[in-house]
Amino acid sequence: MAGPSSLLRWWLLAVVVALSIHLGGFPLFDPDEGRNAEVGREMAATNDYVMPRLDGLPYLDKPIVYFAAEAAAMEVLGPTETAARLPALLFTLINAAFLWWLMRRCIAPSSSADETGAQAPQGDLIAAIVFLATPFAISFSRTVIFDSALALFITMATAFFYLACEEESRKWSGLAWLAIGLGVITKGPVALALPLLVAIPYAVWRKRFRALWSWSGLGLFILAVAPWVWAISLAIPDFLHYVLVTETAQRLATKALKRTGPPWYFIPYIIGGALPWSIVLLGSPKAIDRRDRFTIFLLLWIAIPFLFFSISQSKRPQYILPLMAPVALLVARIWRDARTGSRVAAIVLLIAGAALVIAPFVVHLPAEYGDAAKVSAIAIGATWIIGGALALMPRRDVALVALTIPMIAIPLTANPIMQAIGARRSEAGLVEQLRPLVTPKTEVVGIDSFSGSMTFYAQRTMIVVTPDAEELTSNYLIRHYATFSGGASIKPESWLGGALLDATTPRIYIVRNNDAPHRAQLAARGLRVVGSDARYVAYAR
Repeated sequence: MAGPSSLLRWWLLAVVVALSIHLGGFPLFDPDEGRNAEVGREMAATNDYVMPRLDGLPYLDKPIVYFAAEAAAMEVLGPTETAARLPALLFTLINAAFLWWLMRRCIAPSSSADETGAQAPQGDLIAAIVFLATPFAISFSRTVIFDSALALFITMATAFFYLACEEESRKWSGLAWLAIGLGVITKGPVALALPLLVAIPYAVWRKRFRALWSWSGLGLFILAVAPWVWAISLAIPDFLHYVLVTETAQRLATKALKRTGPPWYFIPYIIGGALPWSIVLLGSPKAIDRRDRFTIFLLLWIAIPFLFFSISQSKRPQYILPLMAPVALLVARIWRDARTGSRVAAIVLLIAGAALVIAPFVVHLPAEYGDAAKVSAIAIGATWIIGGALALMPRRDVALVALTIPMIAIPLTANPIMQAIGARRSEAGLVEQLRPLVTPKTEVVGIDSFSGSMTFYAQRTMIVVTPDAEELTSNYLIRHYATFSGGASIKPESWLGGALLDATTPRIYIVRNNDAPHRAQLAARGLRVVGSDARYVAYAR
């Protein structure tokens, strides 16, 4: 039989392949995926890699890195779901490779043997596999959102600060500040806060605070951030005020962005998002050596960001995605001695798998999702039972592989329910219905209606009739409605009456299903229904 290292090398390859399955197998979900993919599509179409645009308007709610990455992918692959999601997958895989390197550098491979006489699995391979086999890493490696890229740069910055403290080498602090800079132009100042919140207490404890700073680091940070900030500020003078005040200070300190939650909000997410490895850690308190400096750093890396986001006034599940890296490293650190925790995790998988298999037969499911949810629940449950049963085997490498099986099977087992959800949260189907009616001269008008997936699949911008720009789900555009209202993309309500009287310009009007007043107005003008889906109805002459 192949040794642990050989088995885990092949299994790591299998995990990478598994994460790539069905990457473009379901439509883009609104609002986040559709909007972000549309910004990338417009960037690729205009070849303007400075100004992100949504429906032809400045979109400054997020910086440039992910948009540029997906735009580059679309230049090669075209505007497809695969191209939009590919950067998230690549950032996740690079993160796993970095954890492999970090574990290899910080912890020498164990030469001890397990109870079967086989050499214990290597920590570097375990760290990469465990990270890729967390539900959070899997989910956000397949979602058109910025957090996979942000998690990579936060992981790199935090790890480089640790090396700077331990080796007292300026090169590591320089690389840390470079990673922070890249994180800042991925999702803003949070990339600066998290690594420093972890590194500063550790550096103070180690009496090596000065190791965190270097002039070369400052130069690399400026080199990463300044060119794009300078270029975008030339075009949008209030850019920095919007980013620092609205998108950062208000997000963290106030309820202005309406993303609040209780202090315990993230507890179920970190447990569920890191399954089954969270159970391994919770079930192995004696295996965690709190005298080991690397372990202490990993515990700080988990605890401090968790507390930071728990007291923040803005809460979204993906905020704690960066914690999957220290979870994976800590599991790799203790895996040889975590027998009790791995058995507890196996039992949890068995119980949860059985519950999932039974659930579709005893739980009432909505008709629109019922059949797909039943198939996915049974398939997911079956893999959990298989993984849990195999994880009870004594060989540590086999147990590790077994615990990953339920997680890496998610792209395959969850695809039926993802397609069913996509039918209701994406406008791919509606656009396909309207395609024969749309010519280059046709104007598509959304009346209090807009979705990024609509313009992404139509591969064109649309006119949005709106009193406040809420439909565009952009805090920047909402706050600058007066500036853009009356332009090519945003029209006030008063524009609609004249447009309906104009019979010479071909137009398709899109309204929400439940918008009875506007539907009646369109019908009264003699327009007929030409397409519909779960959320919108389209009218034309």
